[in-house]
This record gives sequence, structure tokens and C-alpha cells, in this order.
Amino acid sequence: MLALGIALALGNLLSFSALLVSGADISSATAAPSASTVTTCGAHPTSASKAPAGAAVVDLTNSTTGAFSSLTAGLASLPSDSSCQTIFIMPGTYVEQVTVNRPGQTVIIGYTTEDPGRGYSGNQVTVSYSRGLSVSPLPAGHSDSETAVISTASSNIAFYNVDFINTDNLNGTIANYVTLAGSTYGNHIGFYGCSLIGWQDTLLTGSTNGYQYYESCYIEGAIDFIWGYSAAYFKGCTIAAKRKSSCITAHSRKDATGIGVYVFDQCLVTAAAGYASTLKSGVYLGRPYSAYAKVVYKNSYLDSIIQPIGWKNWSATDPRIDHITFAEFNNAGPGDWQNNAAARRSFGHATLLTSDDYPLSAVMDSTSWIDSTYSNSISVPAGLSALQTRDPSSTNLSDLSFPMVSTAGSSEADSTVPADGDYIVSKSPIKGKTVYSSFTEVIAAIQSISSKQVVTVFIYPGVYQEQIVFNRSGTTVFRGYSEDPSNYAQNQVILQNSHGVDTQADQSNSDSATLYSRAQYLQLYNINLNNIFGQAHNYASLGFASGHNGYTSFYGCQITGNQDTFDLNKGTSVFATNTLVQGSIDFIWGAGSAYFLNSTLVPNTNGGSIAAMKRASSTDPAGLVFDQCTVSSAQNVGAGSIYLGRPYNNYSRVVYINTYLDNSISPAGWSVWSKTNPQIDGVLFGEYHNRGPGATTSKRATFSQQLSDADAVQFQLANFFANQGTSWINMTYVKTTPFSVGSI
Repeated sequence: MLALGIALALGNLLSFSALLVSGADISSATAAPSASTVTTCGAHPTSASKAPAGAAVVDLTNSTTGAFSSLTAGLASLPSDSSCQTIFIMPGTYVEQVTVNRPGQTVIIGYTTEDPGRGYSGNQVTVSYSRGLSVSPLPAGHSDSETAVISTASSNIAFYNVDFINTDNLNGTIANYVTLAGSTYGNHIGFYGCSLIGWQDTLLTGSTNGYQYYESCYIEGAIDFIWGYSAAYFKGCTIAAKRKSSCITAHSRKDATGIGVYVFDQCLVTAAAGYASTLKSGVYLGRPYSAYAKVVYKNSYLDSIIQPIGWKNWSATDPRIDHITFAEFNNAGPGDWQNNAAARRSFGHATLLTSDDYPLSAVMDSTSWIDSTYSNSISVPAGLSALQTRDPSSTNLSDLSFPMVSTAGSSEADSTVPADGDYIVSKSPIKGKTVYSSFTEVIAAIQSISSKQVVTVFIYPGVYQEQIVFNRSGTTVFRGYSEDPSNYAQNQVILQNSHGVDTQADQSNSDSATLYSRAQYLQLYNINLNNIFGQAHNYASLGFASGHNGYTSFYGCQITGNQDTFDLNKGTSVFATNTLVQGSIDFIWGAGSAYFLNSTLVPNTNGGSIAAMKRASSTDPAGLVFDQCTVSSAQNVGAGSIYLGRPYNNYSRVVYINTYLDNSISPAGWSVWSKTNPQIDGVLFGEYHNRGPGATTSKRATFSQQLSDADAVQFQLANFFANQGTSWINMTYVKTTPFSVGSI
């Protein structure tokens, strides 16, 4: 669809097409899978926390035997026949473009502990990709749909509890630039409890003779972000706009006999988080992509963002209004017809219906293919603005109450409910609680609290698209909701950003970090920090950076990026246990001190080094210790292609102790900085009692060493942090005993 040609001046989010799966492409694991559930293929899933019997499983961690590392690979494994097949996706963020195209029925289920398809707020599976296309003009041989994160090219497909996000131009920096989350062709396509997020043209309903159904979904965009030709019914969905003077829908039919129509039933039409203040009375319900466009809003809540006139011509010179059907029935809210009757009538081509002329049965060719398990119990979502309370039988967070949980003493805090006094971040309102919708909002609220007070922030599940710089004195705890805090693969809180920094320019790499901590004491529990910018040459894309001489500790987290994923600025101290770090080039680096215990390191590109550290002198306490860790490279990484580290300067200090090194590790183990500038004088690159195919030492670089007991003593936890102490580490959550010389 051609763009509006209006310049967009919002944000400064840079994006790049990413081909790698975040944390994915790790070789198939050896752990036994969870017990499967018995669900007839095509029937409503009885559970989305266990794979149905016979399903192909997709898992980006090494925890499921026989699983595929990407959704694309899982789909490719299905037979190209008329059989019904199911894909079950384990938690995580999968960075890929996916197309579903097979003759038989296909069901794709994303892991959630909530009732499958009942809502999106508890989703734990995200498929994201960064791809856009300039349409001013549209290049020959190209189409909008090539940018889509998820595409359907066949019929009879159902999706449950998967978030699809196109991260390119997510805040509209580039004008006339389409970024689709979904391109749906084919017939009988259903989405249940899913999210589709983009900027321009988020969701394309492409088939002129296809029927589609969306229930309890979240759809976010800015310009004509639901558009196309199909007959699509949206029930109980949240429609979230991001740009003033733009339209939600742009529908088209060839003529009056076309089946196409959009019906929004019991939906919430509102602003996306962070956009409400800029959209008041500024968003249109739709405009006609052709003169036979047909769009109906009924039984829905239209927020104050809706322009009083409601609807809009295609353009001043090409109105396309001769045969349109724009209708409303029984809506509520400040943006509905009744509250703006004079303005609505002034448009002259919209109708206020006196009866429901568009029930589901009249819009669809049949309803037998639709999963109607929850359809009769749906009410308008409370959504982003806390406008209504859900039905008492729903699992919306607004209906839950929380017991008081003490975090005092040495016991672990409850990871599924906030303790009394915690600050709460949630994408949905919670009855009787003050809730912040984003990390940004809650940080603003706690910033000025006395440094003598420990502040805990509890975050409910969701993908939070933010880039954070955090600077607070005192101790701050960020605790992500988790039903299994000992397993980072089950994390449900994702802080995600798509930003890169040109390493050849005069910029700080830390400026790309998803979280840049300049806090004094920061603890993070069960939170994923993702930077999905991609692998542009000479671009850093950090998941985390530390600065300002701060102390940071990670417990059950994931930090993913590519070049320079994890940055330790001079004077900083980091402790991480049971945590995954993924990247490509020098992905743990800097001039600070870090101790990784029982953690997983995932190199995702051939030829890179895991570590690149520097110190001011041979007595500087900076360095890296990897104790009882696992190096588990991405599936695309070749044997012998990864280095344990290279020296960022001549005093670099990195050691691996009792760590499993897979076959991706080069026989040399360690690399010089460069051929012309090796920087190996005074380095300490050490290994102590490692194991695995990459631990063979016969061909190790001459500037590395195998540590003796006497050499290794300095790297015991208390000795390594002798200057800093260890009181800032929460040992209650340290389940692996740090090594001691003589005990291995």
C-alpha cells in the first residue's frame, strides 16, 4: 500500500535486518522434554505450557530433546500433505521471518501458563524481525508483504499466544516506510491471544476471498495499520494507535460483490503505551483503500484518541467514497458516535446502525473453523487504559489480588507476586494497585527515593520495547515474574531494544545498550535484556552496559546482542549466576571486573572472541572469571572458529575455570588483538581444570597458560572481589558453590 507521504518525526530507533535467532540456533539439547498433553490437532489446546502429543517442538535453549532451534526449521520439518500438524514453541525471542505454507491444517502454539488463546498479556514467545521497505515510490519487483515477520500462504492456520513484532522503524523515524508484522493470505486464518506490532501497515489481510478471525489479540501501529482485502472479524481485541492524523484501517474491495469487510466487535480502541498525550482526538477509525471499502465497529470502546469526525477520505484529490460502508453500532467511550454526533454526520458517508447487521455468522462463510472456546465470555478489554473490569472468570491481571510476601531475611522472594511495598510494572491494570506500564515510567517514579532505601520493582510478563539508562544511588532490585526462577529459559519479562552504534564513529558503544546501568547497586532477577539490532559490520549492539563504578548482579537472566553484547566500563563490578550471554564479536568486554558462575556463553558467529578485556596495569583488579560455565555455540558456528578471548590491551586478564568448552573453541584457544598490534605483553589468559572437546590444551597459544593451584587462588570469588567485597551479592540465590582450589 502506498504511503501517505507525511514526514514522521518520532523517536530515534535504529534497526537492522537480523537473521539470527536470539539465543537460538543452539544445538539440540539432551534434557528430557516435559510430558506432553493430549490435544486433537485442530481442537482447542488443553494447555500451552506443555507440548501436545505429536507436536514439533521449537526451543532456543538446550532443554528439549529433538527440538528445532527456530520456527522456520520446525515448519520445514512438517510433511507437505493434507494432515493436521502442530508446532509448539518454548519461551524465548526468535529473530526470523517466517512463512507458513503447507496443504494441511497447521496449528502454532506459543508457550504460556495461562489459558491458551484467552489473552496476550502472559505470552512468553516472541517472533521478531527488523525489515522495512520504502514505498515512496514502491520499488519495481517489491511488495509490502516481503517485510512481514509472519506470512501465511496457505489455508487453515491457527496461532495461539505468539507475539509478532517488526522492530524496524518501530517509532516512525523513517517516513513512507512500511514494516509489516503480519501478511495473511489464504483462507480460515485464526489468531488467538497474539500480538502484532509494527508502525506502518502492521497487519495485511491479503486474500480477496479469504476469511480471518482475531480473538483477544493486541494490534499496534501508526498508519493504516490494519489493511487489505479480506473478511476479518476482530473480537475482544486491543487496537493501539501511535500516530496522530492517521487511520487505523484501510480496507478495499473490488466491487460490491466482494466478501471483504472488517468488523471490530467488543474491542478497545486506544493509544499505544506512551502515545496517549499526543493522540487526543487525532486518530481516524479508517479510510477507504478502494471505493467499496467496508468497515464496522460495534460493541466497542472508542477512547478519546478518536477524531470526532471518525472517518476520513483516502485523500483530498482521490476520496474513494462512492460506495463505501463505514458503520458503527452500540459503541461506548469519548470517541463513539453518540458523543460526537454532529461531527460524525458531517463526514456524510458513515452510518450509525440501529441493529447489529454484522454478526459473526453473517460475516464468515462458516464458523466451524473458529475456536469459540472463550468467545461467549469475552468483554471489552480493560487494556491499556483501565477502562473496564474483565469478566470475573477472566485471567486479566485487573481481577487478581496479591498476598503480602516478605523479602526480609535469607528466604527467596515469591517470583510470581509482588511483595508489599514493591513498585509494580504491568501491561495491564491491577485492581487496587498503583501500576506503571513501562520500565521508563517506574524509573521516573523511584529516581528521587532516598539512597538509604532499598527499592524493589516487580515486573509482570511482557515484551517491553524500551531503551533504558538507569542512574540511582542506593540499592535497586528489578524482579521479573517467573514461575521457575531457577530456569532462565522460562523467563517471561523481556526488555528489548533495536539500536546499533557505529564503532568507527565518535560514539560510545554504551549508547546502544538496552539497559545502561549507572546505578550504585543494581540486582536483576529473571529478566531478559535483548538487543535485536543485528550484525551490521562494525556496529555494536549491546544488551547491557555498566558504568559509574556501579555494582550489578544478575540471577537467572539472559543478555543477548551481537558485537559487544555485555560492556563493563572501568571501575564497575558485576556478578552473574545462572545467566545466559549471547553475542558475536568480543561480546563480553571492557575494563571492569566480572565473575560469571554456572552461566552459559553463546557465540553466534564464526571467527569471534568471547572476551576482550583491558586493565590499566598488572595490579588493576579488573578482569573476567568464568567459573563452572558452559560454552554452547549457536548451531551455525563451525568447529574451532571461536576464541576464548583476545587482549583489549597488554594487561588483559581472563580465566576459565572448571568450564565446559564445546567444539567451537579454536585449538589455539586465544587470539592476539590483531596481527599488527598483538597486545600480548603482560596478559593473563588462564585455564584451570576445564573439560569438553574445546578444552584440549596441546595447541594452545603460547601467551596463555594452564593455571596451577597457586595461580588459581587469586580467582576464588572472595579473592577476586577482595577490593569490592561480596556483600552486594545476594548469596541466597547462588545455588552453585564457587570453586575453591583443591576441590575440583
